[in-house]
Amino acid sequence: MENLTLEQSAFAVATLEALIAKRELTQIQVDQLSGVSQSQISKILKQQVVPTAEVLTRLFKGLGLRLEDILHEVPNSVADQILGYLATPLTAVVRSARQNAELERVVAELRRLAASEDFTPPHFELYWPGDFTHPIRNPDFRPNQVYLTDRSRASTFDFIVLFCAAPSYGVGQENEIATQAGLPAIRLIPNGISRMMSGSFLCAVDVGYSGSLEDGVTFNDQTFVEALQRVRKMYFRHRALFVGMNGNGFGERLRRAVDDRIGDHLSFAADLGINLLYLDSLMKEPFAVSNPSARLLRRMSIRLGVSVGYLLGETVDSDPILTESLAAWNTWIESTEKLDARVAIKIKRDWKDEYGKSRRQTVGVASFRSINVVMRETDWDKKYQEGLRLVKGDNRAEQQGLF
Repeated sequence: MENLTLEQSAFAVATLEALIAKRELTQIQVDQLSGVSQSQISKILKQQVVPTAEVLTRLFKGLGLRLEDILHEVPNSVADQILGYLATPLTAVVRSARQNAELERVVAELRRLAASEDFTPPHFELYWPGDFTHPIRNPDFRPNQVYLTDRSRASTFDFIVLFCAAPSYGVGQENEIATQAGLPAIRLIPNGISRMMSGSFLCAVDVGYSGSLEDGVTFNDQTFVEALQRVRKMYFRHRALFVGMNGNGFGERLRRAVDDRIGDHLSFAADLGINLLYLDSLMKEPFAVSNPSARLLRRMSIRLGVSVGYLLGETVDSDPILTESLAAWNTWIESTEKLDARVAIKIKRDWKDEYGKSRRQTVGVASFRSINVVMRETDWDKKYQEGLRLVKGDNRAEQQGLF
């Protein structure tokens, strides 16, 4: 990515600071994940230096994210690397020094094949969690930090490689995360792969291997290289179709809607059928990381009284002022007794007409939003009282059929 503007840099640093705080990472841990020194991280967060795009790229990559996704920018050139997430069992299957040595040999061999000079730029790079969040070598990372860090990578990298070393151990989570994210995959599989894995919806090329971590693993190098070539084709196709897709507004729209309409995050999470930690991630993590299912998005929209399109920020019809104002009107109607339905309906119709005329008279939606505010329940009640006084006090208007 080219040099950033001061506004882009400030936004990226603010997002970085929020993510570090949300994940409760120390600057030393961010150093370990990104390779950017703790002292430099400290200066960046204290706004003592303006980081380059290259440094910010490394920092966000350490958190499992892409800088261009954070900025919601379309890169001007082809990326330097095609990033892959290499999922393997770490301790559940690897129980001896011999097995650990064989696992690291397999990892090194896969990386060697991916780094082959036969591939023209951009070259492949394989990230392996064992280098950063190993249960034994990196015990200072808590379970939720490991999950979010690795989920981020398994969701946002360009492809995934799964080494299925034993049934039901080690890579099932990544298999499902990559499936939901629509990542192309390569799976190294033995004869004994579980039916859940073999029946998965994952878009994968399967490369067979023989042996075990105890006796030694062997697979066909050329078959793996051919699988990488297929991944490469899918990478360029996906890049052309979906680049710049991951926006930053989902979490804030969701938080604002929940605060306005529900108030209680815990009860909203319970209504959705998720835990509070996931709701917190939906609000604070980039959309590519939280990645809610269509079913979950639909539940949110029904519970909040907004459209899925509004939550995703996709269309002009899901303009937040209009959507939130009408949702507030619905809430006001449901919570207020003995209303005159004629007045209540008229104030909504009149406001919508006025709002629509104002929008059409402006150059763009953005300029309109800058001078208008959302109607809250108290605003609707004030308009209702004004309309009610008008009806009761103007007999002539009643005789002529005001409504």
